[in-house]
Amino acid sequence: MKKIIFFFCIISIIQSCSSDSEVKNSSPNADFNYKIKIDEIKLSDNSNDADGDPLICEWSCQSNLISLSNKNGISSSFELTNSNQEQEIDITLTVNDTESENSVTKTILIPKLTESIKLGLGSQVNEEKSNDVNYDWYLDQSLTGKRSSVNCGPTSVTMAIKWANEDFYGKPEDARNTFKPKGGWWYTEDIISYLNLYHVSNYTIRLDNIDNLKEQLDKNNILIICLDMFYISNQKKDSWHVDKFYTTANKDWGHFIIAKGYKVVDGKVFYEIYDPNGYERKYSDGSNKGVNRYYRAEDLDKATNIWWDYAIVVSQQKSKTKKGINPSTIKHQKGR
Repeated sequence: MKKIIFFFCIISIIQSCSSDSEVKNSSPNADFNYKIKIDEIKLSDNSNDADGDPLICEWSCQSNLISLSNKNGISSSFELTNSNQEQEIDITLTVNDTESENSVTKTILIPKLTESIKLGLGSQVNEEKSNDVNYDWYLDQSLTGKRSSVNCGPTSVTMAIKWANEDFYGKPEDARNTFKPKGGWWYTEDIISYLNLYHVSNYTIRLDNIDNLKEQLDKNNILIICLDMFYISNQKKDSWHVDKFYTTANKDWGHFIIAKGYKVVDGKVFYEIYDPNGYERKYSDGSNKGVNRYYRAEDLDKATNIWWDYAIVVSQQKSKTKKGINPSTIKHQKGR
């Protein structure tokens, strides 16, 4: 009987040792995914451990061209380098479960850092148009006197006239003193009246299709838009030139802006905007954020549908042909 008990003890010890040996020999399987997001590459851990043990991650790269944002975590990222050509970068992820470790290295093709990537638009410009002129015509409403908080209308129409006529030296304060000098939001009919006062060719169109903006820009015109800025997306990155760079806490944030061009990037349409609500906000290079800001076509579509589904076209070409709709037959809207 003692021999039988001893035999089973030996078997149990052998099985226990075998089990311990299997645990120690198992190791995690390292793996990760990566995704290019405009000017940044996101890295995410996709490793697994046969025993289900929690894993410790360590990211590394031998290249001095990039800087990993987080070297110890389930995710990391790095910004694209200022390169004029594509580059290949090796990224390594090492994972361990405190007993063993495993590594994987992947080669990532870093795209060329184009101007559209720097702006935050995307990688491939499919189509573009800009009706800019070779002199400065942007104006910041914050610099337009005591009515500056509601001077987006006077500021936008003054910019538009200056775009149409380089020799125009009027100021937004002059426009304010012409209509509603005691203050208050300007209406779209005030914009039209002021354009007519200075004999600037203009007409009003419906925005039943947001592509109507693109059509007019292709005809070398610019457009004054009245919209609810609440529905324009907030910027995702301060260095980008895309989306709204200021806060609109509530709906009914009526505002005038100028559409002066567009870019189609990776199949998406962005309109090139002069936004008078600059308030001297600057990029790191010192340029004004209200200049050449890019707003998404779908945002503009929603924001105009809700607020004023029309646009005032301003042209440098004098035309005897009557265009657009009769502005006296539509309901006008205001902006600040």
